[in-house]
Formats: sequence, C-alpha cells, structure tokens
Amino acid sequence: METKLPAKKPALITVAALTLAVGGFFGYLEVFTKGIDRLPERPCAGAVDRSTVKSLLPAARSAKDRGESTGVGKDFTFFCRVLTSADHIVSGESDLQDVTSKTWLSGYRQEAGESRGELRQGSSGHAKTLTLDRLASVYVPCTPPGARPDDALQQYALITEARVIGDSRIHGSALRKALTEFAVDLSDHAYKVGKCRKA
Repeated sequence: METKLPAKKPALITVAALTLAVGGFFGYLEVFTKGIDRLPERPCAGAVDRSTVKSLLPAARSAKDRGESTGVGKDFTFFCRVLTSADHIVSGESDLQDVTSKTWLSGYRQEAGESRGELRQGSSGHAKTLTLDRLASVYVPCTPPGARPDDALQQYALITEARVIGDSRIHGSALRKALTEFAVDLSDHAYKVGKCRKA
C-alpha cells in the first residue's frame, strides 16, 4: 500500500532548504568577506579611515593593520600597512625630508616618464598632492621639533607615499581619489605625531 506525504511536507522541506541556503550564504559572507569590517574604525593607530581602506581593497576573510612611528625630529617616519588574507595590501609611509615642493614634484615627473602613468596634481588644505597609477603622494611643509626652518638645505617637509599592492577593488580615477584620501589622512596623522611646526 502506497503512502502519500501530506501536501504541506514538501513545502516545509522547500522552506527549510531555502532557509539553510540563505543562512549559508550570509554565513559565507560573514566568515569569508567581512575581514576589513573587523578592523578598527581607524586602522594604523588611528591614522586612516576604515571606509577608505574598504574602498581600496577587495573583500577578504581577514585583515590586519599595523601603524607605528620610528625616529624623532629630523629622523621621523610613520608607517601604515593593511594586509588581507588574500595578500592584497594598502600601505604608506610619511617621512620627514629636506626637499622643496618643486624637487618633490620633479622626482615623480621622472617616474611618470618611466611608464608609471599620467601624473595628476592637486591640493588639500596646506598639502600638495599628486597621483600616478596605483600611487599617491602628499607634500606638507613641516619643521621638526628642535630644528629651525633655516637649518634645512632646501625646506623641511613631510612626504607621504601610499600604494596598493595586489588587486584593488576600484580602478582609474576612483583608485587615484581613494589613494589620495588615504595619503592625506596618513599625512595629517603623521603631522601631529611627529609634532610638526609650520614652516
């Protein structure tokens, strides 16, 4: 004798299967793609904005950040690095140098001529910015503690360089813009940590 399942049971099985599939999908998203969301709101010891990092790097299972300074005065440098489990990186450093904005710019013009892409310039407050393909740099006048502006052979400045290594979530103008935001944030943070004084 044949037994028939009540009509409700196939519908319940379908609902249960859909619930499991949806749960599995969201579980996958949570475990394998939310790594950057678990970073501090401002990674690299408060230097940069997590939303900028998220716009630059592809989703990943996990991500870790590191931000630290070395040296003081004329030897000051601040480093920032965010690395994902898929080996995609956004990193930057702000380094105190003795260089004019003209010399800073000419060095990157030479890089642009070596097929690093078109050089684009801009400004953000008291900072000068430029981008090449997958790289942004910021120039900010900065007299270090214990030094006088006329001690410099040219001019004391904080030079920040930021780049993406590996894949990026965005490309072209959007990548240049986000990298510039990252570099400007990093410059602002380093300016405070390095106790810069205006030239």
